[in-house]
Amino acid sequence: MTNPPSRVRGTLKLTPPTPRTPPAARTAGPGESVLRKALGDDGYALLRTGRHQFPQTPVTLLADLVWSTAREADRLHQQFDQASRQARARLDRALDDGHPHVQGVLATFGQHADLLTARTAQQLTQLGAVLDTYRRATTASHA
Repeated sequence: MTNPPSRVRGTLKLTPPTPRTPPAARTAGPGESVLRKALGDDGYALLRTGRHQFPQTPVTLLADLVWSTAREADRLHQQFDQASRQARARLDRALDDGHPHVQGVLATFGQHADLLTARTAQQLTQLGAVLDTYRRATTASHA
């Protein structure tokens, strides 16, 4: 990183380097948690690497479907978490103000959180079905 020269001769401002902070540890979402619990660490690692094998077989295609279904469940859960935090912030503001807004306190935040909850549950059900199929396919291919 270069520092821009100062307009006044001989007064170059140096900015101290900012220390890099490591990224926050990501917590596993419900989809990843289901995969780790159902497959164990070895099965989870095999799923992550096995879905990229070529030539693709029905098992690798199923592994990719399992992975994408789990990722979608995690994405939906993350959106639910954000919507819930926004709803909580609105409720906190309503309590602090002492009088609710004319259009209601939550507006559409409550409905949005309910929809995300239902979609997350639906996605986790789908993950369970796809995971059962994947397990049967992997045990049949190893037998």
